[in-house]
Amino acid sequence: MSNKKNKKLPEPLAAKRRARKRLVQALYQWQMNESPASDIINQFLTEQDMGKVDQTFFQQTLRWIIANMDEVKAEINPLMERSNYAVGEVEKAIMMIGVYEFKNNPETPYKVVLNEAIELAKQYGGDGAHTFINGTLHKASKKLRPLEH
Repeated sequence: MSNKKNKKLPEPLAAKRRARKRLVQALYQWQMNESPASDIINQFLTEQDMGKVDQTFFQQTLRWIIANMDEVKAEINPLMERSNYAVGEVEKAIMMIGVYEFKNNPETPYKVVLNEAIELAKQYGGDGAHTFINGTLHKASKKLRPLEH
């Protein structure tokens, strides 16, 4: 993994990675107060440096996840090997992003979605969160992207 820090991602991929980081924050915020997606988007656009963020991906993902929360939970909850209450809001946000990408971004290989989720979990999640998220999203990928396995 250490060589990843030496390799520079092409800018469109780096912008999407930055969007995922902002999405973790935005979804965490939404889970705390359930503000409308448009309010959260406006807040991020005015209060955060979004200049190098893939704003289209950020906005589409946030809007879709919030609008389809029941569907997202239905995909994740049966796959978790621990109580929904034992999973932190950050970890839930990361898994929501993964489910969105599995369902809506077929151009992104499932292994890339998993790797991005693992990296987010290592950066923002609790101890061992990356292992839990990897296991849960790997199961989701088998269901949502069976042809890639």
